[in-house]
Amino acid sequence: MSHEPADSGVSARADRERAAAFVARHGDALARARAAALAGAAPASEALAQLDHALPACEDEALELTLRVCDELGVRSDARVERACVALSLRQAPDGGFCAEIEDLDLRLQRTGMFAGYLAKTPFARPALLDMAGDFLALHFGPERVQGFQWDNLTAYAHYFANALHERADEVLQWCGRELERGFRAGALDALRTLRILAWCDAHSLPGARLSREELLVALAAEQAADGGFGVPVAPAAERVGATLDALVALRPLRT
Repeated sequence: MSHEPADSGVSARADRERAAAFVARHGDALARARAAALAGAAPASEALAQLDHALPACEDEALELTLRVCDELGVRSDARVERACVALSLRQAPDGGFCAEIEDLDLRLQRTGMFAGYLAKTPFARPALLDMAGDFLALHFGPERVQGFQWDNLTAYAHYFANALHERADEVLQWCGRELERGFRAGALDALRTLRILAWCDAHSLPGARLSREELLVALAAEQAADGGFGVPVAPAAERVGATLDALVALRPLRT
């Protein structure tokens, strides 16, 4: 069942409708279909049909877009996800990470944490694949990886360790949770980015973080512009579609 309080749920629904209307005005076909599905105005199948037409030529980008869209729509058992899982299993490096061609370690960790985090939420990933990815992430983890409001690192580590079984999960998530709250309290991480991390984690909060969903939803509502969109208000509307889709994901009621 939903854990949204009644008044919070009404407000969140209104915010979702305004955000979806913004994307309907300014997004491409896939973005519009995603927004409609996230707002509950259309079935996920319509967004999946648009996804098939919109996949980029680059394999890494196609895999990431497929996993992201299927994850946010809650269709983690879809055949598209299974194909992505098979493709990624063939691309995992001997050290457990993904994207071995990338020389920047932080970027490799980010890609590994995101890919493995998505796969951990599906029924298709082999336990050995997930264990190897977790060992790669854990080997290179230290508090400095997520301190200093490094949102990409924080997202990747939280995404994997919140969704996969690993012996260092509690330790890593404690650091992630503390840094997430510290970033939000300091104003270094806005409510949108804070809630987006929690949505990837399928969680109301993280260990070590004293953040309530109600508090974050109030802050998120204050970040919504008059036109219904999110992101930098002075930016062109088309550049704010991605942030607004992230807000629609963040505004979904969490269910257990």
